[in-house]
Amino acid sequence: MNYHVKVEGMSCNGCANSVKAAFSNIEGVSQVDVDLVEKEATLAASKELTKQQLEDALADTSYTVESFK
Repeated sequence: MNYHVKVEGMSCNGCANSVKAAFSNIEGVSQVDVDLVEKEATLAASKELTKQQLEDALADTSYTVESFK
């Protein structure tokens, strides 16, 4: 399953790397690509993810999930 997640608060490559690391720690996620310009992360997962799981992954950061599909 692929997910596209709009992430609020990213402004630099360091931000993108932090978001990538946070989403990579979610169980079942096998790949994360972050597009800083679009402020979007694309996740490949072996199971269904919820918005809550995505928000929890970013809980210790200054970034927030704006939307996902």
